[in-house]
Amino acid sequence: MSQEREGLLHGHLIYDVHLIAFAPGNLTLRLSGKAPKDLPQKLETLLKKNRNEDWTIAISEEIGHPTLHEKAQSVLEKRRIAILETPVIKLLIESLPGTTLINIEGDE
Repeated sequence: MSQEREGLLHGHLIYDVHLIAFAPGNLTLRLSGKAPKDLPQKLETLLKKNRNEDWTIAISEEIGHPTLHEKAQSVLEKRRIAILETPVIKLLIESLPGTTLINIEGDE
């Protein structure tokens, strides 16, 4: 049961949290509307349990950084654009009308 809660927390941290500020023992975050209101307390508890350190999690309305999911999507889009700009791919797309890049897999 504990792992399920940590999995939910993990998901919220990826999709629903914008980092505002970080310092050892202190985080300032903006939560999306989908994040549970008790997320800061759950995160503090998890950090205390796993790192044996007290952490303070503050909530802010500042915009902050993109979520981890948004950052990952941005990286994929930049890779997609770079691939589409390579001469061989441009030639392939020109030679085969209607061709599109559907998915990018593998490491960089």
